[in-house]
Amino acid sequence: MSRHESIKPEKNSGSRPEMKLALLGGERVVPSGRIIRWPAAQKEHLDALREVVDSGRYHRVNHPIVTGMEQNLATWAGNWKVRAVGSGTAAIHIALDYVKNRGEHVVTAALNWPGAVGPILSSGLRPEFVDVDIDLVGIDQAASVERFGADVSAVLITHLFGNNISVPHARSAARAQGVAVIDDVCQSIGATKAIFNGAHLDSDALALSGNGAKHLGAGELGFILTKDVGLIEHVDRVSLSSSSRNGERIFYPHSKAYNYRPNVFSSAVANKRIYDLDDQLQVRRDNGETLWKMICGLSGLRPLFNPSDDNQSMLNFPVRIEPEALGFRSGPEARNLLVQLLEAEGVPVSVWLTKPVFEYLPNIPDHWRASDFPNTVKILDTMFYVSEIAPPNGPEVMELYAEAFHKVWEALSTVGPKLADIAAGTHRT
Repeated sequence: MSRHESIKPEKNSGSRPEMKLALLGGERVVPSGRIIRWPAAQKEHLDALREVVDSGRYHRVNHPIVTGMEQNLATWAGNWKVRAVGSGTAAIHIALDYVKNRGEHVVTAALNWPGAVGPILSSGLRPEFVDVDIDLVGIDQAASVERFGADVSAVLITHLFGNNISVPHARSAARAQGVAVIDDVCQSIGATKAIFNGAHLDSDALALSGNGAKHLGAGELGFILTKDVGLIEHVDRVSLSSSSRNGERIFYPHSKAYNYRPNVFSSAVANKRIYDLDDQLQVRRDNGETLWKMICGLSGLRPLFNPSDDNQSMLNFPVRIEPEALGFRSGPEARNLLVQLLEAEGVPVSVWLTKPVFEYLPNIPDHWRASDFPNTVKILDTMFYVSEIAPPNGPEVMELYAEAFHKVWEALSTVGPKLADIAAGTHRT
């Protein structure tokens, strides 16, 4: 079968489609062990770890492996100076700490990762939440601009699931009002490159993650990318408690001693991945394109990415459903059922979050209500994602995923919402 052909559900008048579902005792589509899960360890990663052991030095920000990785990432991305830190969250914290004197508020999206928003509080600032767009889960431009003012230090723009969030109007408005622009590209490493009409993002700082679930798949690791030399120097001032990048034993008089130093072992693995990063991203994109072409005709299924974006980083494969198109009421019931059924077929699907970010962070000041962010609530109720989209998985695995989607949708089209009751009864027994 061509990888771009649509998979058609098999017609079998002799059996009820729902009884073929794996959850109800049928054979699962994706065989156990067929999927290679990210970070897909390779021998070269063991070689990288051995290199650290052989060096006799397991730490230091000026370790040759760390500084070499920083330079390699800077070369790959272009445009930016790079500093490695302990995590993507640490990178956001340091960037916010650098600009916090501009105002006491940070504008950001209500649909966000708690680790991205927590640093706002750690910097002594207050979040100002706005809704997201329904297609790419990016920050709402118009709502953001309305919140900009003299009391706003920064806008934190989060690029989720590998999406590229350009929001040019919000960026230009921020520039005009002296609001710093910080991009959380932890889930979208490709956004560090010149992919926006041939240019890099207009940003004061980009925060990137090397976490094992991300593109660099290295463990606990983060990066700040910026053109601001002052911010690069600020990384060391707030991150180190002692010792400079040049090796001298120095105690900075204004150090905050966060100790956000990069892990050398994680840096070694990340450095290996940088060399193959373009190839990795292309496989992810090809897999995403293949899968979407095979399932895009399913009723009520919508992409949470731009299928026409050739520069999407495709950290995972995010979609949402329209419950009403499947015969369900609005809310998470239909999504939860589909995730349950697809999981039983062996498809690696997950629900990301189920609440706006402020409900995960009880110490956030002010009274924020989920009902004030309708797009956020709709996406949280209806989205899920396929996680294993990275190499070495290829089109054959995508075809298995697609077969499972069609199998589940065929049963749902036959039985409708009653399938939820059938599945619940099976789960109880």
